[in-house]
Amino acid sequence: MFAYLRFKRGLTEDAPQIPTYRQDLWAEQSDYLEEPIESSLRLLEHLNPRFMTLLGSLSEADFDRIFVSAGLGTMSLDIALQRYIWHNSHHIAQITSLIKRSGW
Repeated sequence: MFAYLRFKRGLTEDAPQIPTYRQDLWAEQSDYLEEPIESSLRLLEHLNPRFMTLLGSLSEADFDRIFVSAGLGTMSLDIALQRYIWHNSHHIAQITSLIKRSGW
């Protein structure tokens, strides 16, 4: 969700400042602790196609737009997308490894 919002802000504002957030504290909130995982999966099911529609509509110039991340500094949407792709691949590898180790 944050990737989508960063892109939207990068496309609609001039070099917006993107704050960091405490992922560990977010994970302690009731919507993480008390909701079944299916709730999160449904969110992603609906968000991912919308994000893909947005990305598919961007021009080369759009990918040159920037935002300023409090944690990573100034970043173009192109670089941000490359980082998100790597990040997702990294998580998939972690999940795949856990599945294999656990014999699931």
